[in-house]
Amino acid sequence: MLLSDKKISKTQIKSIDGISKNVERISAFLIGQIGKNAAIENNPINLQFILNEIYSVVSAAKALIGGRIIFLECEDNEKLIKHYQDHGFTLIQDDKSGLRTMYTNIIEHPTDN
Repeated sequence: MLLSDKKISKTQIKSIDGISKNVERISAFLIGQIGKNAAIENNPINLQFILNEIYSVVSAAKALIGGRIIFLECEDNEKLIKHYQDHGFTLIQDDKSGLRTMYTNIIEHPTDN
């Protein structure tokens, strides 16, 4: 991901990179759209379940290729952003496309449902 195009502070860049506040690019995992089928009555799948599955796959990939950050883009919806924040994601910028970019570290994710 190209950080120099984002509206983020040097402190946040250092938090994302883990070492330097002056990096312009970072290798990371990008999550596509997350959702569940609302047409299924009493669907037991929730965001934490979906994230646990994602973390499992990303952790396996991390062991093979490295990395420390997961990015996601979501709609500019206050309730949705809050929901992701409640699950450990941090909002980093406004995107020109109308999407919001958020990130979390790969390590130490809660596994409770």
